[in-house]
Amino acid sequence: MERKRWKKPTGVILLLVSFFFLFWPGFRVWKAAELNAVLKNLYDSSREFTYSELYTSFLQGGYCKNIPVKDMAGKLTKYVDSNTVIGGAGPFSLETMELPVDITYYSAPDTDSQAVFKISMGTEIVVNPQPEGGWMTNGYGCVGLPDYTRGWRCVRPFMEAGSGEDPEKLPYYYVPMEDLETILRQYVHEANENREIAPWSAEQENLFVAQHLRNCDSVLYSLGIFSSPDLSYPIWDTWDTVLLGVFIVLFLAGSILLLLEKKFESDTN
Repeated sequence: MERKRWKKPTGVILLLVSFFFLFWPGFRVWKAAELNAVLKNLYDSSREFTYSELYTSFLQGGYCKNIPVKDMAGKLTKYVDSNTVIGGAGPFSLETMELPVDITYYSAPDTDSQAVFKISMGTEIVVNPQPEGGWMTNGYGCVGLPDYTRGWRCVRPFMEAGSGEDPEKLPYYYVPMEDLETILRQYVHEANENREIAPWSAEQENLFVAQHLRNCDSVLYSLGIFSSPDLSYPIWDTWDTVLLGVFIVLFLAGSILLLLEKKFESDTN
């Protein structure tokens, strides 16, 4: 009788819990598809990307020849600047903020590469050197250039508040995009609270962050210079596979326990 006291309820619990691990990747896929639809508004996704004459004229092959992004970052930033519409309605009123996470800059787009330096969480940094301009500085801070590898940005590092440095004279390094996303989301949230007009919703903040981080990507795409892998979110990634695997394991375990319980009941009758 002891077997009856745990196998059946345990099997039911495992089955119920397993469905969470089925619905969660489904929700993640839905959100990725929703963000992809938003990002398509950044560039003309209706046409197939082809390299323009620009990539040969000033980049000597540029992205097409896999030249390291930091070796051509200065030229790329100038082209992005000249093709960016200044004066957007973004909540960029704050110049500085406390860094919400540690951020590490690398010599190459790989966490196993040399870490050049780190700025610690809580440091007061300059996020937007020209808040009165209504737009963040391309190639600096959060608005980096896309790399060949998804999720990596080539960017000039944040300056510490009061340092007096010129952002245009800073060297370019590589940084994971997820760190910049965390920082920009916190910045937008803080600046949004200080807006004199009606503040944005959390959903509006998230969509704005997703778009603004990719300002350089959309300009480079429109110029026929590079089709960034960050212009779309992966619909299915490693975490979705892990979650689906957990669902299968829990579902099978719960089903086996219920079948064993059913067999035990039939044998005792």
